[in-house]
Amino acid sequence: MAVQPKKDVVIVGYGAAGGPISTELALAGYSVVALERGPHMTTKQDFAQAQLDTLRWAVRGGLLPTFQDLPFTFRSDENAVANPARYAMSTMVGGASVHWSGQSWRYFEDDFRVRSTVMELYGEERLQHLAEDGAAIADWPLTYDEVEPFYEKVETHVGIGGWPGNIQGNLRPVDPQEGNPFEAPRQADYPFRPLRDNATDLTFRQGALELGLHPFHVPTAITTVPYLSPYGVSRPPCTYCTFCTGHGCWNASKSSSLESLLPAAEATGNFELRANANVLRINTEGGRAVSVEYVDTLTGEVHTQPGDIFYLAAYSYQNVRLLLHSGLDGNGLVGKYFMNRSGPSVHAIFTDRMINGFNGPAVQRQGIDNYNGEVAFEEKMQLSDDDFFIRGSFIGSPSQRNPLQTYGTLPDDVATWGSGFKEHVKENLNRFMSLQFVAEPMPYESSYLDLDPNHVDEYGVPGVRVTRQVKQNEQRMARFLFRKGSEIMRAAGAARVWGSDEVSPVATSTHDLGGARMGSDPSLSVTNRYCQMWDVPNLFVGGGATFPSMAGKNPTQTIWMMSYWTADAIENGKVDLDDAEAHT
Repeated sequence: MAVQPKKDVVIVGYGAAGGPISTELALAGYSVVALERGPHMTTKQDFAQAQLDTLRWAVRGGLLPTFQDLPFTFRSDENAVANPARYAMSTMVGGASVHWSGQSWRYFEDDFRVRSTVMELYGEERLQHLAEDGAAIADWPLTYDEVEPFYEKVETHVGIGGWPGNIQGNLRPVDPQEGNPFEAPRQADYPFRPLRDNATDLTFRQGALELGLHPFHVPTAITTVPYLSPYGVSRPPCTYCTFCTGHGCWNASKSSSLESLLPAAEATGNFELRANANVLRINTEGGRAVSVEYVDTLTGEVHTQPGDIFYLAAYSYQNVRLLLHSGLDGNGLVGKYFMNRSGPSVHAIFTDRMINGFNGPAVQRQGIDNYNGEVAFEEKMQLSDDDFFIRGSFIGSPSQRNPLQTYGTLPDDVATWGSGFKEHVKENLNRFMSLQFVAEPMPYESSYLDLDPNHVDEYGVPGVRVTRQVKQNEQRMARFLFRKGSEIMRAAGAARVWGSDEVSPVATSTHDLGGARMGSDPSLSVTNRYCQMWDVPNLFVGGGATFPSMAGKNPTQTIWMMSYWTADAIENGKVDLDDAEAHT
């Protein structure tokens, strides 16, 4: 087994979580190595031509690992047999930030204090259904005001465009018709504007305004102007092709750790990237991490990489898998309180207009937050005990409705083959749209990740097993959201609206969080506020695994933000690498 030269910082995985901390610590003079289990694909070599293929990438998931490469199973009950599931996130340099949609959000202020907020608004008596179902709602051990500067850094350094909804308390200060008026206060505007609107966006906006709601174009991690970041990384504007979600960007316009951050880290001379380096185990001595063991997947050679500081930057599933396989269970809490999304579905056909949903990236999208977080708490207070729920969802109008991604979404009375099917597709394919619901789930004691002893990879490492349930809160929320979404489509003039208000647990929603929750109490959490493990103080856990709650928004910008937050804590001595309880 070859032993590599020791580094100050060892990063495991190079996706969204790995990008900011690698760059910042390398800029600060630390020697940094990032070990990424997947290949190093690039825009020029791999994406510029091949990505213009819906079937290969978006439908068949050409960027995703196989079950044999990354075993992954799911069950809805711990007494059930877990079945193989499809892993929905790529393993490559840049990770899922390469093929994500680019919908990029700050969380609300109350997203960081969920327990306190709902107790203040509703009281314990109204929350009995959560207690019955074993919900473990919690506040984050930090506040929005503390992390706001790091959200801004993501927007400027990674590259996020949008319309501001709240600058220092001034609502919609740039355009009175644009920006999210419910967003948490920001100190500065976005560095550029979001993608332009298309017919899908404007149709949704029409329905929302008709109902007195507050639509806005979503913030987008896609450049709309030639953009030079503070790191000196230059990228061109989006060309509005429709090969976006599920694809690597052929034009380098979609912001990712690959495009926005890797060039800056490499330019320091203090950073080394090793692709095809699959970390198998964290080695510890005397309560400290001393090295990781990894295999070069191209040669089969096994290596040891020593370091002083270790940061787990893989996806939530793989961070938990690695901790458990290394015997680091965080007092039995690693894997607990796992969350992912299930939501209702709403589809519509407009006979009076052409929607042309294939026209443009998925995040050419208008949306509303009127029913997200606790914005609608007064309306929810009027619900019966059988319908009442906490939290909520963003509702929006995604584009990128390419034919191969759309033709199978059919009303119940349309056959899936034959002349009736063909006639339906011919008449309605370009008159069709669906809604997106980013519904916030609860963390439950009965929803968790562990290792599946029945499925191991070629190196003998057990795969992740997901045990996930949806309970009363998710079911009640889905019924409410289905009704609201249907109302928006009808108000927009839809001739036909259909879908489902039923929700079922899923193995992955591409927003998969929890399993190493942060907190203030070592007996109730795996890490402290800086993502530093209580019982292994030189080991930090990045990505969504540390999130105590999920929010009704995509998590990627918050993952990037938390990576900057942890980097700042390390660089400025806010953490004690010998004692996780001695942080500031």
